[in-house]
Amino acid sequence: MDVANVQAAIKRVIARHRQAFTAIGSSQSKLLELASITGFAEHYKANGYVVTVRNPKGKKHFSVKTSTNGDPWNFSYFVAVGDADTVEIHMNLKVRSAHDQGTYCVDVGVVKSDVIPVAKPAQKWICVPNGELVTFGEAKKLVVYPMLLAQFVGIVHEIKPKFLNRSKYKSPHPPPTLIALGHFSGNAQSIVKAYPARKIVVNVAENYDMRLARVRASATPKSPFGSYGAEVL
Repeated sequence: MDVANVQAAIKRVIARHRQAFTAIGSSQSKLLELASITGFAEHYKANGYVVTVRNPKGKKHFSVKTSTNGDPWNFSYFVAVGDADTVEIHMNLKVRSAHDQGTYCVDVGVVKSDVIPVAKPAQKWICVPNGELVTFGEAKKLVVYPMLLAQFVGIVHEIKPKFLNRSKYKSPHPPPTLIALGHFSGNAQSIVKAYPARKIVVNVAENYDMRLARVRASATPKSPFGSYGAEVL
């Protein structure tokens, strides 16, 4: 992982929103999660959304949620406003299963607007209802190997199974996305190429630090994930 490049890309995105940013150190896992949410913000900007940062009440800096602990209203998030809808992009977000009352924590969760309280509610908040989750991302500091893909498809089955039976998908919202630092290993790329024929609609953003470098170098908004219905990066 090119830590310096990833940190620079993160700072560029945060600074563009005129936000103060306190470094979270060089922990690669935490940096990758933060790089992932900024990548989602860049994706929405590249798709014509107006993206802004919302900080917790009383805070002037971008407050990063780096674990499953803590309530979402105590941390910063992005708001993306488009012509047809508005979504919020949160880090380490607890969401409800699509099948039962189980809860999962996704590294990046894109939800419909005004679903998450902005302050502690009177009743205990547990998680985002499954129907309010638009899409999500999982970040792994790993090469993309076949069993990692199987694990990710299993996560999609538990949280957003509708993406596992779609013949077409064209949307400004990225489908569930696996973000990985490493390259494809073994026959992993051939597995991903076979997904469309199997009606599996997921995105695999391998070599993510290199993708961020291209976004950072671009003079115009560019998505590290690509546009769906078009070629990905």
